[in-house]
Amino acid sequence: MTITKGTEQIVNPLQESALNKKGLCDYVINVASGCLHGCTFCYVPSTPAIRTRQAHLQDQGVSNPQMDWGKYLFVREGIPEKLDQILSRKRTWHETPAGKGVVLLCSGTDPYQNKETAALTRRTVQVLLKHKKRVRILTRGLLWVNDLDVLRHPNVTVGMSLPFLDDDLSRKIEPQAPPPSERYKALLKGYKTECRLYVAAAPTPPSMKLDDFKRHLEQLMMIKPEVIFWEPINARGTNGKRMLAAGLEFAHSIMSKSSWGECFKRQWDEIELAAAEIGCIDRLHIWPDPELREYVDEAKLKQWLYKPTVENWESLSHEKTRTNSPQATPKNIKTNIVPIS
Repeated sequence: MTITKGTEQIVNPLQESALNKKGLCDYVINVASGCLHGCTFCYVPSTPAIRTRQAHLQDQGVSNPQMDWGKYLFVREGIPEKLDQILSRKRTWHETPAGKGVVLLCSGTDPYQNKETAALTRRTVQVLLKHKKRVRILTRGLLWVNDLDVLRHPNVTVGMSLPFLDDDLSRKIEPQAPPPSERYKALLKGYKTECRLYVAAAPTPPSMKLDDFKRHLEQLMMIKPEVIFWEPINARGTNGKRMLAAGLEFAHSIMSKSSWGECFKRQWDEIELAAAEIGCIDRLHIWPDPELREYVDEAKLKQWLYKPTVENWESLSHEKTRTNSPQATPKNIKTNIVPIS
């Protein structure tokens, strides 16, 4: 597979974000355009961030910026320096109840997908902490464990996308991302060093049922994540075509709005039942979609849209970065991969 790589310039790396509706952040920083993980379900290629720049990306050697997702990466140069200048003169800070003024790295790429993005992310986090900003890392990469000296901080929470623990399925859905078993080991390492953690158990494939969610949540609770975000796979834009091209026949079952809505409703009910049984319902944070109004009670949607997470940034200190911090290496951590039925 041919990979197109390069660099690009950006005027302002710090952008206000609408992801407060998911309880994620009020600002985002994307350290690159494109992503090498090549997740088939990813709908970033269909967002304006890519669609409005198709001609530019084609000039850079990307023949089809949407269908070639996973085959190009343009790292954005100078982000830490520009960010430092911006924050040095910034007098107001946007902070909503759900976003909590948090800066997310990243919403449209992975901050730890390779050495270049990892080095850039480390320096960016250091600048944000220098200016006393709250930072959320979201990654499928493993290189963040090399930055625990920076990331183990009360103003930083590290999350990994871990929708299931099936390496074989991952090779089809997330072909170039590290396997779930390795991501879980990275989270375990962060847990042992008392790094603040959360998990994005998202997006889950339609094949997951109640028992699958129970097994998955049991594994996740071994590392005591502060939050477990969840949503199912949604076939939107070109990602349905990419999933089918990868041989993921389940995509047919969510290609229509009605089939997707019914799947979302079923899995929502099942993961809540599973979380209640496992004892982590208080940590489960649903990422709903406004288009579910035909399938889910309006009050249930409103309950989750713009809902703050249970994370408590204000009371954190260097001495105690989360409640129930491990006193010793946790025992009986299961590392076997359970196939999805």
